[in-house]
Amino acid sequence: MSMNRTGKLIVSCTGVALVVAAAGIVIVGTRPRDRSEEEKRTATPFIPAGQIGGAPESLAAGPVPIPDSTGPAPGVVVDASIVESLVLQAGETYYGKGEAFFKDGDFTSATRYLKAEVGEHPDRFYPSYLLGLSLWRDGKLDEAAAALASAAALDTRSVKARVNLGRVLNDAGRFGEALQSVDEAVALGPDDSPAHNVRGRALLNLGRRDEAIEAFTTAIEKDPANAHALNNLGYALIQAGRFADAVPYLEEAVRLKPAAGYFQNNLGMAYERTGLTDRAVGAYRAAVEAGGSEAAGRNLSRLAGTIDEGN
Repeated sequence: MSMNRTGKLIVSCTGVALVVAAAGIVIVGTRPRDRSEEEKRTATPFIPAGQIGGAPESLAAGPVPIPDSTGPAPGVVVDASIVESLVLQAGETYYGKGEAFFKDGDFTSATRYLKAEVGEHPDRFYPSYLLGLSLWRDGKLDEAAAALASAAALDTRSVKARVNLGRVLNDAGRFGEALQSVDEAVALGPDDSPAHNVRGRALLNLGRRDEAIEAFTTAIEKDPANAHALNNLGYALIQAGRFADAVPYLEEAVRLKPAAGYFQNNLGMAYERTGLTDRAVGAYRAAVEAGGSEAAGRNLSRLAGTIDEGN
């Protein structure tokens, strides 16, 4: 697709804004809806995804190693000296402390306590699972993948462990492995909308755009309120040059999440490419006001002078 040299496509992942070196759209993942306390405790975090670009990983990359349950996951180092330095009060556990730090957004401290918990209880699902999420939020993608692979091995029916493993592997650029993980998730939970959405992202990263469009479409069929899948489908359709087809999906994504700046930017791109310049300017301006989309500021300046013009 030929894009304006000053434009910029942005894609979004599992809750996730990431900038693609193509034009001006953002593709995202899924942010959690209102959940029970138990669901909140194990909720998927919303983090910026890595940049999509470069040659796609070979489909023959091989499976994610599944560790046994006799010790910490491969790549997860439990440093005895660090464990000895950790402080527990009466009645506290490494898991409880790690979970508390995770909820507070201190992922480095959460990781230390959760590693200690995994070292003591390598056969328990939730410590490995939450450790994987904490490592992911702390930017340690390979360790996060190892921990989530361990969690997936400990609970062979867990859809969420495989979906989140797919998200981490996508962020790490390990697209073939990401696809395998979410293929397993879809096999276990065929009605799980996030699984299809993350599968679409893996396929898109691998250059299999038509299959990605099908996956995003399925994600929306399973959950019409999955705003991230709506945005991602709109992005993929823009990539395919199907600008008019992208508009209704992006309009619905924006209706569901009007504060998502990258959704607004992508809608602006679709409007611009269908000749609806005034609407495009309005969408870019809304994206700038919402924040989170640098591309929107450049697009607005390109179409309407300065960012402040007309405010």
